[in-house]
Amino acid sequence: MKKTKIVLFLLGMLFVFAGCGNKNAPQKQSSKSSSPTTVSSVVLYDGTPLYRENSDGKMVYADEVQLGEEIQIFLKGSEIEEKTAIRLLSSGKEESFNFVHVSYYDKDYWTRDIFITNNAALTAAAIIEDSVIYTSPDATGASTKKLEKGAIVATDSSSKRTDSDLGIEFIPVTYYNATPFGKEAFVKSANISTKQADIVALQTLSKIAAYKELKPEVTESILRSLDELSVSEFVSEKIQSAKNNY
Repeated sequence: MKKTKIVLFLLGMLFVFAGCGNKNAPQKQSSKSSSPTTVSSVVLYDGTPLYRENSDGKMVYADEVQLGEEIQIFLKGSEIEEKTAIRLLSSGKEESFNFVHVSYYDKDYWTRDIFITNNAALTAAAIIEDSVIYTSPDATGASTKKLEKGAIVATDSSSKRTDSDLGIEFIPVTYYNATPFGKEAFVKSANISTKQADIVALQTLSKIAAYKELKPEVTESILRSLDELSVSEFVSEKIQSAKNNY
């Protein structure tokens, strides 16, 4: 089985069996030539909520997106379409936040700016070794904070920088930090993977862990399919650990 077919199989299985079949789940639709201009964005927070405006102009929960997925941001002219609005919770509580107009599977939503990136050059990536966060691409920028292996972030692979004194290559990453459009920093490029297979495998394992009600045969089938992916050593170990626990 080709790797692309395996990826599609895994995603399809998860959408059917892992909670994406509710009435609010997005359905793939064909794009229209008259569609507004959009730019790609990476989701930085697992379970990022998507909202729709009610008749009072308040944002009401409609769906959610998994960490590492790509969504589209609507533009007004050359600027991101965003606005301040009230989020209405099911409890009746109301809070005002900044929201960004987005598209997910060709459906319109709004989401908070802290959950997504605003740089179209960024793509999802996986941290495959515990990584010290650097504030600059050199040894003097080392901080006391780390990104743990298994974390999914966003990066631009074309923006690697090398500290010539130490011979260490760094890569910029953007990660969730409860700040608008994420927090940018640097990690050693050897500690990061941009392989699609790694991203899909980590997303799949996260889905399986979140939905304990999956039938054992479904879980086993999905985990067997993960073995067919060409993944990093760390991700392979994660897959084997999951198989041993089911």
